[in-house]
Amino acid sequence: MIRWLPAFIAGTMISAAQQVSVPPSVPYVQVHGEATISARPDRVQLDVGIVSQSATSQAAAELNAKESNTVIDALHQVLPAANIRTVNFSVNPNYQYPKDGSPPTILGYTATNTARLELDDLALLGKLIGAATKAGASNVNRVNFILHDESKARAEALGKAADQARAGAAALADRLHVKLGRLLRIEEEQPVIVSPGRQVELAAAAKAGSAETTPIEPGSIEVHASVSLTFEVAQ
Repeated sequence: MIRWLPAFIAGTMISAAQQVSVPPSVPYVQVHGEATISARPDRVQLDVGIVSQSATSQAAAELNAKESNTVIDALHQVLPAANIRTVNFSVNPNYQYPKDGSPPTILGYTATNTARLELDDLALLGKLIGAATKAGASNVNRVNFILHDESKARAEALGKAADQARAGAAALADRLHVKLGRLLRIEEEQPVIVSPGRQVELAAAAKAGSAETTPIEPGSIEVHASVSLTFEVAQ
């Protein structure tokens, strides 16, 4: 669309160091561009849980600590310590609720320890899950494929959105037999959207001992950007 640019938007531009002074009213064209790119995940996060039960809370915690150490030691054979961190630890009573409505009784305690793992070599995913389950892990709660560094994908999406907007402005100018002048304004219409990667539940496969042989495809991550460009229409 071609409009007359009001004076009150004067002074916005390509960089903070370079401002463009806009006359009180100038013809301009404002165009929209958007782009979605697909990026291959290069990092995977997964949670490994160790669940232990015993008659007392202290016994459950001690048993869980022992079993967790065994699992963590096995994981260290595949991952550096910096890629393993505890994200949850809890000890909770196990209640039995009588059918007659009388107060519940405590049958024992359950201790749960969840470790979050980050792996950059996706080819080792099956080996990592196998090491955890063979060492006694109770479950693999999720496998989440992500990007180690989103900045490159974000920049690419923004660049393609800007290219589309510029091409639209050129097409409008050509059809209307006018010339584009200065680029007056660049706006990111909304924050770049990085769609969540696939989350795969592997608890069943892990319990069956088949995680090392089950193919796990990471798929792709969608990155969407939209921009608005405003060009002066040359007189």
